[in-house]
Amino acid sequence: MSVSEHVHDLPTDDELAQLIGAATPHFALQIRERVAAFAAALGPTDDRQDGLQAAMARLEALATGGEAGGEGDPDLPARSSLAIGVDRP
Repeated sequence: MSVSEHVHDLPTDDELAQLIGAATPHFALQIRERVAAFAAALGPTDDRQDGLQAAMARLEALATGGEAGGEGDPDLPARSSLAIGVDRP
């Protein structure tokens, strides 16, 4: 059996949440395509369609807009200079 002929069961809600939640901008479109395939396999009247459509929209936005990291003060103590030739106390 080739890889393209292998059939997987539809993922559970938890499996989908793990797949979507771990998405990074680099892989978001690939994951979106997998979610779209799951949505197509479920059929248009399935209760999960709204959530899958929202997840696909989020993945599309992640892929095209990137990830917004939080801006703020890091929770780290100040460090002394690492410049060569600088005397440190």
